[in-house]
Amino acid sequence: MNEQQPFDRKARDAEKAASRREDAARLAAGEDPMVLQRENSIFPEGFFKGAKIENLKEAIGR
Repeated sequence: MNEQQPFDRKARDAEKAASRREDAARLAAGEDPMVLQRENSIFPEGFFKGAKIENLKEAIGR
């Protein structure tokens, strides 16, 4: 059985901070914020386009 490695919070925080600095530099250089948003999103562009929500009234409790 595979043993799970302990989560290194400091390393993850450092990765996130570096990513934020890179994004800030790209914005300062004039890059389109929507490009960064698409790259950073977990959903691909157009993911929700044409989506149908069944039983919407039930989903929101009405």
